[in-house]
Amino acid sequence: MKYKNILNKLEGKWIYQRTDYYANNKNTNYYQKEIQIKKKRNINQLYSEEHLTYNYQISNREKNEEIDYIFFKPNKSNFGKIHRITDDSINYYRFIIYSCNSIKIESVQQNLIYNEYIYLINSKFRISICILKKNHKYLAISFISEIKISH
Repeated sequence: MKYKNILNKLEGKWIYQRTDYYANNKNTNYYQKEIQIKKKRNINQLYSEEHLTYNYQISNREKNEEIDYIFFKPNKSNFGKIHRITDDSINYYRFIIYSCNSIKIESVQQNLIYNEYIYLINSKFRISICILKKNHKYLAISFISEIKISH
């Protein structure tokens, strides 16, 4: 049940503010954009006896960009997989749901580790912290806040 609740809370139109800090050159980037997260209606929820599958799409009108995220999770488990699909690539992630309001997403490729921690403060506000490390050294840290402006 935690899985279904946290994913349903992600849907809607969001104002997204992000600050990136790059440790190697001590540069900081800041940007803001509007994104739309929606459940794809052609897939919705697919149930099997052993797995739950959800497909969400993130749209950014400014860049005319759409990214699909497919979540796979065994029933009765807090662990799962995510496939991030763009026009030219597919990336694979793992996730763990800590509570009905927090989730950790992780990707490991060789000695490069990406961790994202998402906290849903309430139904209209969430924050995320992203950490990128290589050989146990920090490369970049991002702080993201998002405010839901409509469903």
